[in-house]
Amino acid sequence: MLKVSYTLRSKFFSSLVAYSVTLFLCSGGDLFATDKIELYLKWTHQFQFAGYYAALEKGYYKDVGLDVDIIESRKGVEGLHQQVTAEAGRYGVGTNEVLLQWHAGTPIVVIAVIFQHSPSVLYLRKISSTQSIHDIAGKKVMLSPRVYEILAYLKKEGIKSSDFIQLEHSFKFEELGNGKVDALDGYSTSQTYDLEKAKVPFLTFSPRMAGIDFYGDNLFTSQFELESNPERVKNFREASLRGWQYAMNHKEEIADLILSKYNGSLSKERLLYEAEQMVPLIQPILVEIGYMNPGRWKHIADIYSEFGMLPKNLDLDSFIYNPNPQPNYTIIIRSVAALCILVVLVWILLRQRWNRRYSENLEKEVAQRTDELREINQSLKTTLNDLTEAQGRLINSEKLATIGKLAAGMAHELNTPLGAIVSSNHSIATFLKADLRVMIESLSKFEENDFRLLEVLLKESLRDESHFIDGKQERALKKELASKFSDALKMNISGEHIALVIESGAYRLEEEKVRSILESKKSIELLQLAKFIANANRSCSIISVATEKATHVVKALKNYLVSDQDSKSGESQIDVVHEIENILYLYYYNIHNQVTISKNFTTSRKCLGNRDSLNQVWVNLINNSLHAMSNEGSIEIKVEDEADFIKVTFIDSGVGIPESIQPKIFDPFFTSKTDAAGLGLGLDICKKIILNLRGRIEFESKPGRTAFYVYLPAFSPSSEPSNH
Repeated sequence: MLKVSYTLRSKFFSSLVAYSVTLFLCSGGDLFATDKIELYLKWTHQFQFAGYYAALEKGYYKDVGLDVDIIESRKGVEGLHQQVTAEAGRYGVGTNEVLLQWHAGTPIVVIAVIFQHSPSVLYLRKISSTQSIHDIAGKKVMLSPRVYEILAYLKKEGIKSSDFIQLEHSFKFEELGNGKVDALDGYSTSQTYDLEKAKVPFLTFSPRMAGIDFYGDNLFTSQFELESNPERVKNFREASLRGWQYAMNHKEEIADLILSKYNGSLSKERLLYEAEQMVPLIQPILVEIGYMNPGRWKHIADIYSEFGMLPKNLDLDSFIYNPNPQPNYTIIIRSVAALCILVVLVWILLRQRWNRRYSENLEKEVAQRTDELREINQSLKTTLNDLTEAQGRLINSEKLATIGKLAAGMAHELNTPLGAIVSSNHSIATFLKADLRVMIESLSKFEENDFRLLEVLLKESLRDESHFIDGKQERALKKELASKFSDALKMNISGEHIALVIESGAYRLEEEKVRSILESKKSIELLQLAKFIANANRSCSIISVATEKATHVVKALKNYLVSDQDSKSGESQIDVVHEIENILYLYYYNIHNQVTISKNFTTSRKCLGNRDSLNQVWVNLINNSLHAMSNEGSIEIKVEDEADFIKVTFIDSGVGIPESIQPKIFDPFFTSKTDAAGLGLGLDICKKIILNLRGRIEFESKPGRTAFYVYLPAFSPSSEPSNH
């Protein structure tokens, strides 16, 4: 009997183990499941796509459950967008053409930008040191399809397509060296290496020199992929950006990886050169990799609209992916409202029940009702306190959102002075490493008369270090000097002397002094020394001005974000003009091209109050003006005295406030904005802040002109609290 029982138990456990193993094996596909992803590149394998190789090889994709296949292209971007949208799970590396494809109806969305600046440049075969972009007139120029930023650059320089001979791009860059073409476009990250390796003399012209700043490579996917798999899109983006961070910190390792697994036809030297050239374009230290500024995309759209390829004022919200969307407070507000209604309904039901129960005894009923009303009153007070706290949290959230918008463009405001500092520092380094040695050698051979002429020349060269002439002015000046000194052989219009006379600033000297310099046997050396010193002096001045501008930007942002000690402790004296100027400076990057700001500040008096709260009033009024004008128009701001008040006026040229809603604009949660653009708390908050300061706010509006008037009591020693 025991033996039979033992046998049965053994069979039972054996069957249980076998069944468990079978379940585990059958479910194994689910336990270790990964999503199949295809990433389509816009060109052949090279360091340009290093971040995706790093993410794949380092297991970043695998960590988030993605099995990624990276597919190179031999046709550029042709058909790329259609491939990505054909199926779910597909992503692409594209150019700024994704904007055109999106507007044409291709359901795509851009989820990250890798290159903050486009590497597209125009190469010009170098013939002399005085060449400029205008020298392509009448020359053969080879251009790739869809190089709109190059065409926009030429248009801004006043060069029409009929001014040069345009040829189809053969992508044979050696044709620049053998003279088959005079100019061609290419990528500064790779073609510069090829031209230098072939020892082709060339000049490089970037569209950024004319203020045309396109994005470079971007990462995009289909709208269907984003809607059906939002978490997968987020994971793929984060893993890719993590790979880019690794690749830019381990360039040599990734270069070896590309050679061994992706493209062995390239040299390691070329890959590392490309990697170093990508650093200033990606800017991994200054800007978070993958960051996109809607203002930059609008700038690109505006360039396309100038060519008639896109309409003006295009709404790009559905085109740009937001990895960190703002929280939706609608559910919270509705829940609070529903709770209040529920409380009222419960109270009504309880009241009816009490009426029925205590109808026989009026005295008891009155006493009981009084007690219940007291409880309900307390409950309503508690609810009111909860609502007040909720409103305070909403106000803080709105202020934080405003701060985020103001800070978004600061990196781009700092890029310009920082770039000027880097460029000027490079010029000074060149002066110290190379030019200084030439100067010492030349000075050792100078005679007394040469030193005298050099002193005269340096006084003029260093007199105005900020003076700058463009290419057009330089050509006109050469013609003028060649005509004035037509009897001097050294002043040939294409010669070295006339170029040095301009670069050293000698052309500003009296004619007699210029002739004395030209007659010297050391004329070339004199002019070169003056040029070297003038350039170094100009670079120092540029660094000084750029440092001052960068300091101004940082100081303005600090003043807005950091509350002073008085503001934290209560009321303080507020310089209204200074605070408004500070806020306008923070808005400068987003509005200076589309909005005209006129200021009329005629008072220096101060008011008493909380600086942070009052700044929130100015921010709300400016935001409302910009929204009413769709970020295009004019805003007039006045600060003036009116009796015992400081009167602050904001006037915008927007569409105006309809008469039907004017009585409601200060009501809480009332908004005229659509698409959840506002919570309807802005003007309600403004009014409460101003009333707390013993002031008032008024407005008048009609189409094309809306004016808000804020009256604040002017500070005087008698108005200051005794405990302040």
